[in-house]
Amino acid sequence: MRPMPASSLRLMEAATAMAVAAVALVPVARAEPGARTGAPVAWRAIEPGAAYAFVEDDVRLELLRFDLRRFRASVVVAGSGPSERQTASQVLRRSGAVVAAVNGGFFDGRGRPLGLRVDRGDTLVPFRRRVDWGVFYVSDRRAHIVHSRDYAVAPGTEAAIQVGPRILIDGVVPKLKPQIARRTAVALTEHGDTITLVVAPEPVAADSLGARLAALGYHVALMLDGGPSTQLAARLGGRVGSGERREAELLEIPGAYAVPDLLTIVRR
Repeated sequence: MRPMPASSLRLMEAATAMAVAAVALVPVARAEPGARTGAPVAWRAIEPGAAYAFVEDDVRLELLRFDLRRFRASVVVAGSGPSERQTASQVLRRSGAVVAAVNGGFFDGRGRPLGLRVDRGDTLVPFRRRVDWGVFYVSDRRAHIVHSRDYAVAPGTEAAIQVGPRILIDGVVPKLKPQIARRTAVALTEHGDTITLVVAPEPVAADSLGARLAALGYHVALMLDGGPSTQLAARLGGRVGSGERREAELLEIPGAYAVPDLLTIVRR
């Protein structure tokens, strides 16, 4: 997250509070949450290969899961200038191919993305060395999350974002900085054949988020940028089966501002 002066930070905090209050479901029938942390979650199929779940117990989460046989990840680098940055909602509305979008990785005070960004095999932003971050990448329809020091360019890489920290490693929550904020994350099962976008629209500790994802059966998870950057826009539905369609519902969690890069999910 980019550094900013105290006066700007106060404005961002106020904007974030407004954004939290403005979480919009237009309209969405929520899945039944588990009663307590660790309880099973009811997934709602929104189209073939995609499902939605809502959790509200010790940790409030919006979850969107996508099968990589039917969907691919795409990284959108909008640009560093104020007029070039985009919100998740803008990306969703400008492209009929995008079914979900969340904010991406860190950026500096000028709005320039920090760390690797790859889309369709093209390196949009170079790899950042000597950082204790992770790398989320998709190659040959399998998703991976590794530490930066263990990352190597894989043939057939569709998308990649370098950011951090990792909040779940082989099913275990590592030691994390004790602070709370709104969160955006990506979670993977051990097989890596699906991607789950995770958004906590209310402030939560990183280790609490990691523990909840572990309880849901995830193997690895990586936090994207958070705090005021956290945002989500998704179409829930629109394709039901062969020849059958329904009007897509919209799920929107606004952030405090537009961001220079985003992670999106696109139908293959």
